Amino acid sequence: MKTKQLLAGLALSVSWAGLAAAQDCTLRVTTWGGSYQATYETVAEAFEQQYDCKIQWIVGASPDHLIKARLGQVDVATNTLLNSIAGENEGLWAPLDPAKIPNMANLYDNAKYSDHTVFANVGDYVLTYNTDRIPEAPTSWDALWNPEYKNSVVIYGIDHIPTLSLMVMEAEQNGGGIDSMEPGIDRMAELMKSGNLVGSLDVESQMVSLFETGDAWIGMMATGRLRELLSKGTDNIAFVRPEEGTFPLISTVNIHKDATDPDMAANFVNYVLSPEVQVAFATRNLYAPTVKNAEIPADFEMSELLVSNEEFGRLYLPDQEKVQANKAEWQQQLSQKASR
Repeated sequence: MKTKQLLAGLALSVSWAGLAAAQDCTLRVTTWGGSYQATYETVAEAFEQQYDCKIQWIVGASPDHLIKARLGQVDVATNTLLNSIAGENEGLWAPLDPAKIPNMANLYDNAKYSDHTVFANVGDYVLTYNTDRIPEAPTSWDALWNPEYKNSVVIYGIDHIPTLSLMVMEAEQNGGGIDSMEPGIDRMAELMKSGNLVGSLDVESQMVSLFETGDAWIGMMATGRLRELLSKGTDNIAFVRPEEGTFPLISTVNIHKDATDPDMAANFVNYVLSPEVQVAFATRNLYAPTVKNAEIPADFEMSELLVSNEEFGRLYLPDQEKVQANKAEWQQQLSQKASR
């Protein structure tokens, strides 16, 4: 009798231990707050049910995500490309195994940054213009230098990625390149001295306001911000993706080298790259899919704002490590040339 009771008790304890182990599965994933987190939480519900694993959201700004990763407080890191590169250089990430992440096979070629980093979703900075003032759609970023647009052009501040990328692009098109930036710096100094700029801004809401009031006729704008204008019923604002390409706004995903459950982390990355999750971020946040098999609903009204097909192949992304290493020097040179 005692033996049977002992065996029954042992079986019960094993059963409870197995249940506790399942309930103890927790995956720590970084995210930004606001609408990005809201979408992430919504799509993660199905993952939690499928794998019986709870997602613990590590919410903060991009630099915070990198700090948490350094402290070993992250299993899966969603971040910007620059911070993923920094983490990669520090040896924080595990290699992404295509055998465990089969959805990697569907990635666009330029969405595979390295063996450790892939793009989770992508927006872009497009050339936005006022159709009342500029009835014919421009075809090139060179339109920013058009002498007819005095005090009507808006760009991001010089330390922002799209403006830095434009400067590298201009260098390449004028006989230089990222290792020979003088032609690009001269070109940007020309723009700053032209009288065209109504603003070189750090706050995107100010850029939106300038287009709303009609003070800005043409300039850069992230598609997410352009959505704000169009959602308000603004009917005189349009955009183009210039022939040279557009500048990407990238979300990346990495697995920490010391993830508590590497296989579960791989499952989550695979889930992030699934068509369902990719479409959710596209339709809710205007972050375009990075996989080729994600189909945007035909009735999605703002599908034109999403990077797709050949547009994805024309995203212009200069060497981010070189940009970060040299941008302070470039800015100093630009300031000197623009003040002459």
